Amino acid sequence: NWERIAEALGHPEWKADPRFATNTERMANLEALVDKMNAVLGTRTRAEWLEVLDAAGVPAGPVNDMEEALTHPQVSARGMVVEVESPGIGRYQALGCPIHFSATPATVRRGAPRLGEDTRSILGEAGYSEADIDAMLREGTLAEPGEAGDG
Repeated sequence: NWERIAEALGHPEWKADPRFATNTERMANLEALVDKMNAVLGTRTRAEWLEVLDAAGVPAGPVNDMEEALTHPQVSARGMVVEVESPGIGRYQALGCPIHFSATPATVRRGAPRLGEDTRSILGEAGYSEADIDAMLREGTLAEPGEAGDG
């Protein structure tokens, strides 16, 4: 790929530069290489470079910002952004389950719990008594909703 990248970026002489001749040398001289590549890459748009690299047979893809990633058509097609309802917050968008099974589809049934919202039930299931839980709350080991400025 290195040879194709150097050609695609318009700098075939980089292939003969001893600092960049092997992957080991490129890594040892990474700062210089990155500076050279950034100077070239800044001359065109991301879309233009992706087209150039694709035509040269260089595997490449965009690095999306958060908005681009979350609004990408594939994200929508995979159901990766879902709307949930949460008491005290209302409806909002959250990430869906990244694993999809045809026979047992995963769903997001509720929003993330507020700090301490499920503490009592989880600790009760783990074998702690109400007295144990109350003692941990008094000691500050645990928090319940509304105690730590969580809304």
